[in-house]
Amino acid sequence: MNKSGLICTYILITCLPCLAQNPGTFTGYGQLPVKTPDSLLQKLTHAEGIKKKIQAAQPLLTFHSAHGTTDSVIFYSQQLIDALNQSPLKSGDKLPYQATLYHTLANAYSEQGLHDEALRFYLEGIRAAEALGNSAAVNNNKLGIANVYFARNEHAKAIAAYNALLATNPDEQLKHFVYQRLGVAYLQQKDLPQAKQYTEKAHSYFQQAHQLKNELQTKLTLGIIAELDRHTEEAFSIYNEVKNNAQQHQFFDLYTQAGQRLGDLLIAGGEYENAKRLLSMVYANAMQWNDLNAQLKVLNSLRNLHATTGDYKNAYALMTQYLGASREVLNRQNKKEINELEIKYQTVQKEKEILNKENELNHQKTIKFSLLIGFLAILLPVIGLLYMYYQKLQAQSRLNATMEEMNQQRITALLKDKELALLKASVSGQEKERKRIAGELHDSIGGNLAAIKLQLSNQHNVNGLKGLIQQVDDTYHQVRGLSHDLVPEKFSETGFTELISGYLRQFDVPGNARISFQAYPAEEIDLIGTTLKVEIYKIIQELITNAQKHSQASKVEIQLTHMDGTLKLLFEDNGKGFSTETARQGFGFRNIRERLKHFDGVLSIDSFPSKGTVIDIEIPLKPAWYEA
Repeated sequence: MNKSGLICTYILITCLPCLAQNPGTFTGYGQLPVKTPDSLLQKLTHAEGIKKKIQAAQPLLTFHSAHGTTDSVIFYSQQLIDALNQSPLKSGDKLPYQATLYHTLANAYSEQGLHDEALRFYLEGIRAAEALGNSAAVNNNKLGIANVYFARNEHAKAIAAYNALLATNPDEQLKHFVYQRLGVAYLQQKDLPQAKQYTEKAHSYFQQAHQLKNELQTKLTLGIIAELDRHTEEAFSIYNEVKNNAQQHQFFDLYTQAGQRLGDLLIAGGEYENAKRLLSMVYANAMQWNDLNAQLKVLNSLRNLHATTGDYKNAYALMTQYLGASREVLNRQNKKEINELEIKYQTVQKEKEILNKENELNHQKTIKFSLLIGFLAILLPVIGLLYMYYQKLQAQSRLNATMEEMNQQRITALLKDKELALLKASVSGQEKERKRIAGELHDSIGGNLAAIKLQLSNQHNVNGLKGLIQQVDDTYHQVRGLSHDLVPEKFSETGFTELISGYLRQFDVPGNARISFQAYPAEEIDLIGTTLKVEIYKIIQELITNAQKHSQASKVEIQLTHMDGTLKLLFEDNGKGFSTETARQGFGFRNIRERLKHFDGVLSIDSFPSKGTVIDIEIPLKPAWYEA
């Protein structure tokens, strides 16, 4: 059995006794509750010819889309696309079917969290829809692309795309879909009044149009707004209503979302057993439906639950499972082909804009020429030259301004990097000098004074000898005190884990990322040697500095674990991330690796653009590195 199976089995085992004690409190699906209707399958099976097969498949795709079983949507859509590509139909006859299937497939990938695959088929859908001259289909695919921007945390870009869609005067259905997405976008930016305004517009429309799933989706967003606005009871009631309605009508994606939000509220309210029962059932169902996006969210909630209750071993195991699911999502994305398609699409759009501007300019020149040709035949060449010269001056002025701004940005960046490098070099030099002076005072001068004291103590009946001994003794104690002042005593006088917690509390201010820290077991971690404590403390400082400066994260989680003779430091943020293959590692990571060399430590980095960053550090603990 693989690791995913073990985790799922563990969750079900822990969940069943709780259900026996509280029957009917929470309900889940014991088996995959969606079975493809035989009538729809028979229509598809007996359809002859690619056109009839695609027509027969539409009710089947609509059925699975409504119930959130996106795996089935992807399976049937891919089969139909392959059959369509191999069919003898002409290219022009294939376009209407391609436009529909590409959009359906893109929506399914988007719901599964495979946003790069979704982008690929949205772009293909736009290509087919534009060839058909179908503006409504083009707008639907552009809405999907805006949703992908939002999912990749490019919120400003997404909001601009949504507003651009509204400017095209779309139909009422699409307009309220855009309102729904704008509500979610402003919610992500913590602009609750704007989020509520757009979401309520969409909710009212879907309610009047009797579109139950869309109505429940906007209802769920209103619940999140209420939760963030500290209306906990209202949020709990909304989540419970959405969960029950989604379960009744078999909207499984909404069921997992509402269940996960309910679980988080129960954790916040201290109802840990109820939270464990609910989240365990939701995770088991997400595993059955192979919904990776839902699995990631529920795994994160379960991990927080175990960490809150002090069960750090299971919290660490769930973190490992979370990382595995994240990698599985990334491995299923075809980045290179998608990037090429996106660049091609953007290039075509730019070329169209340039062509439209050139056509408009030529039209204006023609009108002016027609009006002035009779009486400006002599002045026309002069006017043309003056116009071209003016355009050249304007272009040169804009170019100069742009170059000046770029140079200023480069100078500012270089100065900041130089200041940072000088500061770090200065701090590093001071630290080395303080350690060297402390060693000299303690080992050389202190040793010499101790020896002098011993020799003088062996002398007897010498006048004034006692005063001399007292003076040397005072000097000896002063030197010892000085040496201890040079080496920070906070690492020996204060519990190490409490010292880290106190440092992290300095960042608990509005506008900063929310930082959580767990140490297990704290009493064993406090016993490691001062030298190693200092290095771990400085590594955490370096990681926090990097996150504050580069990641734009809203949440940072730090776990320090002593397990099986190894000290593990796990640092995770939900920031913008970076490509570990192409990004150049800066001074901070090089400094961390240098610190770890002295302790045979290993640093590994797991990051991807818009997916956040996970840094895992392992240090084997040797007997010499514990406190005496």
